[in-house]
Amino acid sequence: MKKFKWCLWVTGVLVILMTASSLNACSLGGETIPKNRTREQYEFEKTFDPMFKFLEQEQKDFNGLEAYKSRVYIKNGDEVKRCEIDLDITKADGKGDYRIQIGENKKTVPVSYSNGKLHYDSAIDPLFDEEILNLVVKRDVFDSLNVKRKLRTGTTELSEIIYQPETQSELFQKLKIKYDLPEETTCQIRVNYSDKTNYGITIQLTSKEMSVKIGLTIIKKRG
Repeated sequence: MKKFKWCLWVTGVLVILMTASSLNACSLGGETIPKNRTREQYEFEKTFDPMFKFLEQEQKDFNGLEAYKSRVYIKNGDEVKRCEIDLDITKADGKGDYRIQIGENKKTVPVSYSNGKLHYDSAIDPLFDEEILNLVVKRDVFDSLNVKRKLRTGTTELSEIIYQPETQSELFQKLKIKYDLPEETTCQIRVNYSDKTNYGITIQLTSKEMSVKIGLTIIKKRG
């Protein structure tokens, strides 16, 4: 009798463990779907793999790219600041332009990029933030986020995934400190793909008085 009860207990534990496992994640052809994704969301997210892989790189690999753009928009009360780097990767040393606008004042300076560094053809202040230019975001940051909504339009060939606002990731904490944002700040990330070659990410940090928007775009060579 004791042996029978022991077998029933073991069977019950196994059933509970198997049920919990199936709730946490499910398998798709050998791949494990995270518990915070539906199968449809998981498959849709693969659309943006080239961007995820690029963001993970400590040393950015521009092979196969035509262009790379990095931009920062900061609004603090009535003060607005825009900075943008636009690099043509098909040219030697990744030549391009640095454009900056503070209020109504605008300036453009030719730049080149090599070994993770920008080289300016003439003096300008402030310089573009190279930490943002070479931004590293690990894939587990995206995996930890819940999906708010996804979009795919046939007319413009645009695909976009928008994640739920968050305040917990290491990326958010790092950027909040960098831009001296208050505690009530939230962060929302969206990733998009268009025209078969263009991949982009927008990271927006928002508080009552201040907004910071960081954008990166890679354009792949066709064919």
